[in-house]
Amino acid sequence: MDTAEIVVLVVGSLLIAFTRWFFFGQRDDVPRSSTTGAKSKEPLYACPMHSWITSHDANANCSICGIKLSRIADKKLDTT
Repeated sequence: MDTAEIVVLVVGSLLIAFTRWFFFGQRDDVPRSSTTGAKSKEPLYACPMHSWITSHDANANCSICGIKLSRIADKKLDTT
């Protein structure tokens, strides 16, 4: 193996490792439950099509599709 092949192999491996870290290795510093208020007594509303769009405002609309948000049960949202 000559020097050029070794350099390409090392750079390629580093690029693959960085890509995997970027997409799969990052973690949120703030837990999701603290962004919506822990154990809030206010009802939570979510878009039927985009479940990650939530609000405590009963008259809110989805920022993506414009549908009126509907009230969700007191269970956790499926964010996957």
